[in-house]
Amino acid sequence: MAHINLLPWRESRRAEHKKNYLTLLAVLGLSAIALMYVAGNVLDKVTSNQNYRNNFIEQQTALLDQQIEKIKNIKKDKEAIEQRMALIEQLESSRNAVPIVLDELVRLVPHGLSFRSFSRQGNLIEILGVSESNNRLADFMRQLQESTVFSSGELSSIKADTSALEAVSDFKLTFTINPSVAPDFSVIKEESSK
Repeated sequence: MAHINLLPWRESRRAEHKKNYLTLLAVLGLSAIALMYVAGNVLDKVTSNQNYRNNFIEQQTALLDQQIEKIKNIKKDKEAIEQRMALIEQLESSRNAVPIVLDELVRLVPHGLSFRSFSRQGNLIEILGVSESNNRLADFMRQLQESTVFSSGELSSIKADTSALEAVSDFKLTFTINPSVAPDFSVIKEESSK
């Protein structure tokens, strides 16, 4: 009789433990699935929000790039207008340059000195002329140096003209007009083309 189990309580307890274990396992499995689903939804929502923010930032960046481009164009236009204004101001200030230059030349040229040709290239003046004596030519060059209208006179050549009846010398003289009298527009054009 020692081997006969009259009370099947151990088997019923085992069955109950097994049932509780399987129930707990099912609840944990369903909880894990639900947690993964909720975490996936939250992650999708966070990703969606971040994508929205990224798109917004990209749109704002594109708008700022357009505004920067407009500002650059405005700056270029402003520089072009400033250059034009400077050119106009210089043109206005040098409008009387030709009469001033000619009046000063008439005042400076001594008796016994004459010009055969007179050419102007920008602010550089080149004169081909005849002088009765080298002293008169030297006086003319000294007066050019002292003048406020002209500067940097350079005598390129002087030679005696033996074909003339009197003793005369042909000369070639170059000098510049001071920028205060007539601005050098070739420099302005080079700067504006850069």
